[in-house]
Amino acid sequence: MQISLRNKLLVFAIAIAVVPLLVAGRSMVRIVQDELKSSANGDLAATAEQIVAEINDRAERTWLAPLLLIRNALDDQRLGVPEKIALLTLGITDLPEFAALQITVEGAPVPVVVTNGLFAKRLSGAGLDPLQVLRLPEEAIRAAVDSGEVNRGDVSHVPATDDWLATIVLPLRSRFAGAPAVLSVRIDLDRTRRFLENHPFAKTGFVTVVDREGRRVFDPGRGDLGGVAMAAEALDLLRTGNRTIAAGPYVRPDGQAMLGAYAFPRPFDWVVMVEKRQEDAYLAVDRMIGSLFQWVLAGVAAAVAGAILLAIRISRPIIEIDRVAGEVARGNFQARVRNVRSRDEIGDLAQRINAMVVGLNERFHLQKFVSGGTMLAIRNSDGGIKLGGERQRVAMLFSDIRGYTAFAERVDPETVVEMLNFYFQHQAEIVQRHHGDVDKYVGDQLLAVFQGDDMVANAARAALDIQEEIASLSARHPDWKLSVGIGLHAGEVVMGAMGSLDRMDYTVLGDNVNLAARLCSHAKPGNILLSETVEQAIRDCAEFETVSLPPVTLKGKRDPVPVFEVSRRATAGLATRPP
Repeated sequence: MQISLRNKLLVFAIAIAVVPLLVAGRSMVRIVQDELKSSANGDLAATAEQIVAEINDRAERTWLAPLLLIRNALDDQRLGVPEKIALLTLGITDLPEFAALQITVEGAPVPVVVTNGLFAKRLSGAGLDPLQVLRLPEEAIRAAVDSGEVNRGDVSHVPATDDWLATIVLPLRSRFAGAPAVLSVRIDLDRTRRFLENHPFAKTGFVTVVDREGRRVFDPGRGDLGGVAMAAEALDLLRTGNRTIAAGPYVRPDGQAMLGAYAFPRPFDWVVMVEKRQEDAYLAVDRMIGSLFQWVLAGVAAAVAGAILLAIRISRPIIEIDRVAGEVARGNFQARVRNVRSRDEIGDLAQRINAMVVGLNERFHLQKFVSGGTMLAIRNSDGGIKLGGERQRVAMLFSDIRGYTAFAERVDPETVVEMLNFYFQHQAEIVQRHHGDVDKYVGDQLLAVFQGDDMVANAARAALDIQEEIASLSARHPDWKLSVGIGLHAGEVVMGAMGSLDRMDYTVLGDNVNLAARLCSHAKPGNILLSETVEQAIRDCAEFETVSLPPVTLKGKRDPVPVFEVSRRATAGLATRPP
């Protein structure tokens, strides 16, 4: 059955209209889903941070600040023992979260303990001796004093009353009745527990506090959460002292998919975890995706209707635009949309596509004029590259073409440029092969920068390969009479953007850069000069052999500088050379 051209155009126009919408819709769904999930993670992290901030504020304002005032008063020599005891009693009365204040005097048979009447009554009602529960033993006091000026002890649980008590210990600066003394407080954490239980987030998620042993705080059963992926990750950070707020998905041991975040309060070795089931956390995501799908389907329907009405008119320019987009995707930046003269959105789109391809072509070629470090800095920048730099330890390779001046005098400029490009191309390939980055070309000189754990050895390997490659090139072009001198040095430099706001150069600067350049200038043709820093770094490498040379006097250096020469060890041979 023969299909008319119009029907073919209609089918093709519909396909051209629908397929991009479907692809764009899928991308939009994925983008929206990722953004909303990221937002959910951010909300969880913000909640964990807010809870921790509340705990920190309560510890510093409600507990530690009054305790420091009481200690300062107790250190006042003008107060006698009765007045100080009265001060403790008054402090307990005015500070309801203080369950007990205690002064432990060295050598005294028993400490002075003042208890909160209401809390003591609650303990007595449960059949407990308040002093036995609230009094800190001398061993705990001594251990706390040995650990620092202000010590926050472990949180303890009173099962009979389901109370949780924190401990703060402060050594007194003055003597109490002639002997060293320590002030300690037992803090009732009931208000903190109620804050966590009644937090708005707890209505839709879970707020859990875990101690450094992986056990639940404010849980009479002291459940062990060490097997939960997020808790284990947070506990590892807690033990290493890296208290970083983090959020992300994980799966509980029972298979429940969760989304959580954690943060670390300063007063205690705790992890505050906020968690939500993924299905609850992403409920808004699912609704948004459903709504977005509806709009995408509506757009597809509208596109089909529009394609049917305008198939003949729009099919040809769309095919042309699609062709150019395909050419650009394959790397052909010379492609242009042609023969589209309609004065409507399609014509404007064709012009914009052409402008976009021109811009892409310019950017593609501009990348060749900057170093890999510059491109990496641009990708990692937030809001654009700014003037300034930071200290980095790098290895630097300077190479300089010997005989260049004489060569440039006897040949035409075109041949000079051809030679430089030829030599730089081979050197750049070797630098990249050894994980280096060509920072700049200055005349007949090349500066390469190496970073990473093996940067010095990589720089030495690159230098040796360059000399071998240059020797091979010189054998193929004996009339050029050219060779290369190389200087290697490693040290701390300033790496960053230098120049003006309108014209920057991302490079390395510093005395160590100058030293590498000076070594290069002293290197003889075919020679590789090393600084003492480089020689020490590769001294134990089996593939290198270094020879000490007489110290040289370098510009800008008051004393002669030790220098070394490197060669490939005969036993290492080709085995250490990259393919």
